[in-house]
Amino acid sequence: MGTLTDQRAGDLDTSRPGVRQIQVWIRDRIPLSVLLLEGSSLSGVPAWLDGDYLALQSGAATAARADLVLINHRAIAVLRPLT
Repeated sequence: MGTLTDQRAGDLDTSRPGVRQIQVWIRDRIPLSVLLLEGSSLSGVPAWLDGDYLALQSGAATAARADLVLINHRAIAVLRPLT
């Protein structure tokens, strides 16, 4: 049995510098290039982040949720701001 301080799989640890940096990019709507482990890449503006996924709004997409691409954290090799 776990305690309240144990993290469940998928919890977002906001004490980690990488998580805080991604939150800044989300807040400031900084376009990102995302290189995936399998070699392909995506680009867009990050919309939100949770314990498992980064939601990326592609290109000229509006704020509509249907235009989001969800990327599992485990599939990401490199995140790079485009500005």
